[in-house]
Amino acid sequence: MACNFIFCLHNHQPVGNFDHILKWAFQDCYEKIIEIFKEYPEFRFAIHHSGPILEWIKDNHPEYLHTLKEMAAKGQAEIIGGGFYEPIFSIISENDIHGQIALMQNFCKRELGVSPKGFWTAERVWDPEIPNLVSGFNLDYTILDDIHFRYAGIDEEDLNGYFITERLEKKLMVFPIDKSLRYAIPFKMPVETINYFKSKIEKSGDGVFLYGDDGEKFGLWPNTFKWVFEEKWLRNFIEAILKEDWIKTTHPSEYIATHAPLGRVYLTQGSYFELSEWALPSKAAQQLIRINSEIKSLNRENEFYPFLKGGVWNNFLMKYPESNAINKRTILLSKEIELHENKTGNRCIAEKTELYKSECNCAYWHGLFGGIYLNHLRHGLYEHILKSESIFLKRKKLIGISITEEDLWNEGQKQILIRKKDQSTMIVPYMGGTISELGVYKKAFNIFNTLARRHEAYHELLKELKEESETSDNNGNNYNQNKTEIASIHDIVKAKEKNLKRYLSFDQTRRYSFKDILLKQIPSPEDMMSGNAEKLDLSSLEYNYSIRKEKNKAIILLTQSIAFQSNNISINKKFIINERITGVGAQYNLTDIGNLLFGVEFNINLLSAHDDDRYYEIPGVSKAESYLDVPGIHYGIKAFSLIDNFNKFKITISSSIEASLLKYPIYTISQSDSGFEKNYQGSCLILIYDSNKTKGDFSIDLFIE
Repeated sequence: MACNFIFCLHNHQPVGNFDHILKWAFQDCYEKIIEIFKEYPEFRFAIHHSGPILEWIKDNHPEYLHTLKEMAAKGQAEIIGGGFYEPIFSIISENDIHGQIALMQNFCKRELGVSPKGFWTAERVWDPEIPNLVSGFNLDYTILDDIHFRYAGIDEEDLNGYFITERLEKKLMVFPIDKSLRYAIPFKMPVETINYFKSKIEKSGDGVFLYGDDGEKFGLWPNTFKWVFEEKWLRNFIEAILKEDWIKTTHPSEYIATHAPLGRVYLTQGSYFELSEWALPSKAAQQLIRINSEIKSLNRENEFYPFLKGGVWNNFLMKYPESNAINKRTILLSKEIELHENKTGNRCIAEKTELYKSECNCAYWHGLFGGIYLNHLRHGLYEHILKSESIFLKRKKLIGISITEEDLWNEGQKQILIRKKDQSTMIVPYMGGTISELGVYKKAFNIFNTLARRHEAYHELLKELKEESETSDNNGNNYNQNKTEIASIHDIVKAKEKNLKRYLSFDQTRRYSFKDILLKQIPSPEDMMSGNAEKLDLSSLEYNYSIRKEKNKAIILLTQSIAFQSNNISINKKFIINERITGVGAQYNLTDIGNLLFGVEFNINLLSAHDDDRYYEIPGVSKAESYLDVPGIHYGIKAFSLIDNFNKFKITISSSIEASLLKYPIYTISQSDSGFEKNYQGSCLILIYDSNKTKGDFSIDLFIE
């Protein structure tokens, strides 16, 4: 009896994450793991670090890299590469895939003394084109979940090795990750893993078992620090493995060199099963959850497992239009940079480095972790898009105003992207003539980076959850009754604070700005926040538009007519983008509005809801009432500001006539590794005009200084 065991860790932190999180992750996880591994040189392992954490470690703890380099030189560690900033290959250009891989290969060679032979596929999102896309970098293999192979019709008993896949004569070796190990390590006692090896070998004979999963499971996931380090799970696991002379720890490349492949395989696009559930729209996800639950209750999960599949990763671009908008900005910029390089022969290294950072996958999607719901991670993507674009526009020596009128988002209708030396502006005519992006290059900040509130399948669990209930014991430790294993975060369902259910309100339209609204009366902020206010949101309508350029200006004229409550209302809205002013001006002309109220909505995100550095300046309003999370109505307003002392800028919105200002914070409720949580997505600000006072004409100016 012989067992080959590949133990592989994937360590990653997203672009845009807080420095204190990186420090915590390093001290309580990455550093401790390597320190323990170093004590057992005969325990061989493979390890992958993504670019964001590698860069942070190089700047803050270079000794860690020196240790890893020594372990690789001595044959204990195999270094695994990948796309440097952890992109999803299926949504970025081929040029950017090559650039991301080259960055990683060069970093590993320079800092760790090796050129990786294998690569980590981000979120294990496979695409059949990958063998061709990664060719030319001497990469022999990647690691994927066993479900990929089960979908290809391979029995579970036949997964004790690796396979060859190909695309256009370019071949690649693919290892299956053992799902049972992924759920057992580090949650169950080491003896259970050893017994699992024995039972599998008795059935299938000699082979290889590959464990590949997040390093953060070892110390960062809830309650794992105590379990893994203080209660010595990791030491006990290593010692238990090394004690068994029939278990040999090995590396993927070594196993390939000494063993033939099990055969050829063709894998469909996909990822691990849980992600395929998360990628579905909420209604479909609920159905998949119900079906899967029924199958489990019948103990037929293994029978149905190869045939039960949800959505592919790219579905997140449909599920979250905000994600799609960010992705399409990177694709446009990548294409423009490539064209410029081909035309001039000059390499745009600085622009591409910033672009690659904006392709980090974490803020594009959402599942068990915060992802797109964490506003600082979305901000991180926009920050690097705007930095890249600013450098690129300076390189091109942009003069005046550039207008791109194109269906950049692939939604079947055109958006208007206006760029000048200090800002980017994205106008969406078919969604009420709204503005989805206002990026300030100098601050690398998109002030309209908000997120609509959407129903998620797991919200049904929150509705059923009693606030006082928890899955953990009184000490907060997620042990089973005999304390012989710890619960995985997949099994933990709890709320991080009380009264979250009252925030379960969902938007019917996207949270864009300069959104036109018709009202019978001024509602309360609470009714607006909960979605109970009686209103007509005109962003569901397509506005006709025309574009013209004048000296130092771009002018977008948008028009719409609507019959509402016996009124044939005409709306004329003119955006003015001035080359010399950072901001947007809007001129309105309304006819036949009758006794209705007209509102103009802004959704602005300064990233923090209750912070002394970020607040409103509203005439007559106290500091205590000026935090961005304070709802309210203020009358007779002609100008107000949002102050961001942290990022050192000020947004001023002024009106040519008096209006009522209604404001409230935007909160989403999302699932995280430690429970349901409330996330701030920005503040909604609505200027409400009395039709008897407007006389049909008024203007609004938004300036940033």
